[in-house]
Amino acid sequence: MVKVTRNYTLRSLNEFEIGLERYYSQEALEAIRKTVIGIAGCGGLGSNCAIMLARCGFRNFIIVDCDVVEPSNLNRQHYFIHQIGIPKVEALLEVLRRVNPDISVEFYHQRVNENNIQELFSDAHVLVEAFDSTIAKQMFYEAFHNDKRCRIMASGIAGFGHSDEIITRCLSYNCYIVGDETRDIKQEVPLAPRVTIAAAKQADIVLSHVLKNLD
Repeated sequence: MVKVTRNYTLRSLNEFEIGLERYYSQEALEAIRKTVIGIAGCGGLGSNCAIMLARCGFRNFIIVDCDVVEPSNLNRQHYFIHQIGIPKVEALLEVLRRVNPDISVEFYHQRVNENNIQELFSDAHVLVEAFDSTIAKQMFYEAFHNDKRCRIMASGIAGFGHSDEIITRCLSYNCYIVGDETRDIKQEVPLAPRVTIAAAKQADIVLSHVLKNLD
């Protein structure tokens, strides 16, 4: 396992951080800033969710993905043409840095499996499942089934239209699933609108969880 950590700081308090003070109390900002978000997979769900969380003020991430950016990713994933061929974890770090230079990312360019998933995300306070395959989603659920941390999964986000069917359901204590749970990417193509809606809902659950637990 190769751990790579990047920290970016332009000044003690940058313009982005100053802007956030308009929207949060100091207590809320501190809670957001100290929360570590673990994201398993940084494709359509993971990349968009990470960007939205960064815009909410979160700046500590553990991100794991084994793929590189491909042309077919650009229709829905938060990457750009110049990043084609770059590992997604590195490309996502670059984009996150443009949102907030104070972002700190611990990233792993490797495949998540049942043997390493617990160790990879041991330091995360919140877990976001952003895999494409049903098998990987099942592995995530089984690995953290009895975990007390907030866990957010997704299922049924492919295709287009019927966006109101993308809902949030509580599976168990602190475990949620977003999607319609029927429209699989193996049966329908993944497109930006529904994928981004699901990613936004995942990010909103993370934010809500942190702000509701300030006490």
